Amino acid sequence: MRNFFLFIQRYSHFFLLLLLESIAFYFIYSFNTYHHAVILNSSNSANGFVIEKRADITKYFSLGLENERLQLENVALRKLVLESYYIDKGDTITNTDTTFRQKFTYIPGNVIQNSTDLMNNYITIDKGSRHGIKRNMGVIGPQGIVGRIVATSENFSVAMSVLNSKFVATPKLEGNTSSTGKLVWKGESPYFAQIELINKYNVVKKGSTIRTSNYSPDFPENILIGKVAEVKPDNGGSFLKIKVRLSTNFTNLRSVYIINNLQKTELESLESQLSNGN
Repeated sequence: MRNFFLFIQRYSHFFLLLLLESIAFYFIYSFNTYHHAVILNSSNSANGFVIEKRADITKYFSLGLENERLQLENVALRKLVLESYYIDKGDTITNTDTTFRQKFTYIPGNVIQNSTDLMNNYITIDKGSRHGIKRNMGVIGPQGIVGRIVATSENFSVAMSVLNSKFVATPKLEGNTSSTGKLVWKGESPYFAQIELINKYNVVKKGSTIRTSNYSPDFPENILIGKVAEVKPDNGGSFLKIKVRLSTNFTNLRSVYIINNLQKTELESLESQLSNGN
């Protein structure tokens, strides 16, 4: 306490100056309209700046919740698109009415690990078997096709990325429904893939859109794959060399949707009967 009073005594002139300046500013603020307005406007500007920055900081820390909300909203919207339904015509002889029945549902997930610089790249997702994830389910993102589930645990799953030499999908070319080909990745750039087995007599234009076909049970039809970046004849062969710029940016992949085909179990059961010779 003694040191405190000594400190006050030592700097008494400074504290007296502060007191007198404070009194002076009070009188200026209280009895001068112009200075009152200037100080008030400055105070409001400073207060607004602090509130704006606080809102920005709060918004940043709430991005996770906002992203989750948008994912759920996108799932609801995807359920409404026609590709998620099929037409059940019933008895086509006696019943001409058609009914839309849901074929695909979507499970939102977040990418927690992803590689793009290997020959065989995989993506780890924060959803697993307890969320309904199973092997061979298709995976898409906000920009298009992503991959296919190859392993699951209770809370996590691993997807084979499109950027994997073992990944194969059946695409369809814009304006060319007769040829589908095969989408593959050769381990080159993470921004490009190739389409094989397109006959060289087909007309394929640069810039054409590539989407999923209806031949794969893992993906709905018309999911975006990318656009044709380059078309070359395969020297001495019967097919074209088609380079595709992928619509999904795998170097910045954050959120995904895992696709559940509600008819897949029935299809697999039917196919197993054929393989068993029934």
